[in-house]
Amino acid sequence: MKSLRRLVLVLALSLYPWSGFAQGVRMPADFLPLDVGTRWTYDLTNEAGQKVGQLAFGVEEYTIVQGTSFYSLSEFPFTEEKGEPVRLVRYDRGERQFMRKRGTNEGPLFLDSGATTEVTEADAAGTPQKFVLHTDTMTLTFQRGIGIIEAKLKGPSGIVTAKMVSLEAKNLANAGAALSPPNAGGTPPASVPRATERAIIPPPVPVPDRRAAPTATITSKNPLVDVGATPSAAGHDLVMFATNTSDRLLPFRFGSSQTFDFVITDAATGKEVWRWSRGQFFNQVVRSDSIRPSDKWRFDAVWDHRDNDGQKVAPGQYRLVGIITSLPAVHAQPVMLDVR
Repeated sequence: MKSLRRLVLVLALSLYPWSGFAQGVRMPADFLPLDVGTRWTYDLTNEAGQKVGQLAFGVEEYTIVQGTSFYSLSEFPFTEEKGEPVRLVRYDRGERQFMRKRGTNEGPLFLDSGATTEVTEADAAGTPQKFVLHTDTMTLTFQRGIGIIEAKLKGPSGIVTAKMVSLEAKNLANAGAALSPPNAGGTPPASVPRATERAIIPPPVPVPDRRAAPTATITSKNPLVDVGATPSAAGHDLVMFATNTSDRLLPFRFGSSQTFDFVITDAATGKEVWRWSRGQFFNQVVRSDSIRPSDKWRFDAVWDHRDNDGQKVAPGQYRLVGIITSLPAVHAQPVMLDVR
């Protein structure tokens, strides 16, 4: 019975007016609710189920570009397009699809070429509440009133899963209802969506606060990155702090699941002796993260006085550098270590 019900839901989706249009996937606006101040945070896990990082993006402001209104995002991470990050997004009520603007080019945010959709949950009235979008490189799960709650991204190192762990928004009334299970059994109701148009109430248009930028910018003074080392029985305990010295969110963009690194060089020759990340595996996934106002990140490691080949280093002076491996990278001022 459950298999039959699921089959009916999939068939109904093919009849529903937002299954696909031209080169963009059509859907009601509330499957990706855009409102200034909304922020989605995801945990990233690899195929083994190990957490490899975190990803976040949010809506920063409402702006007008060449006469067209857009929501400005910190960066939209779930896109198949390469190159310039997607930051400007709007909902086209006429075409019933999300649009993005990159440079002078505007096009669908979710490409319809080769994409398939599947309704996995509907309410008692038969209205879809959750659906899955399958593309060649991604599988995105949308939930009404919430947005993308899970993404499976195919990369050269395998599949990385981004699962939403928090949603920050000014108005969480609809989100809270959408997060509640439809029934105790967790199965969708028997009703299916009708192949008719439903009225879409567009999100309220907020009045942007243009007195100050919603986020800070990485500069030579922000973040303040400090690195230190303390002799220990194991060798040297390394620590690095990255502090946001501003009263605004400080965003970073990364090209992999790696966030930091420690590098040891010979003080006399400048030759690299040891690198914390050498031999480690990091998923190649573009992601965003940020430091909250006046907050800091902390990273720790241990150097056991061995080089990259596992050989004990000679006594002497060595230089330690800490790195935030963002795009571009941010380096701490080096400190000297004595190995005896």
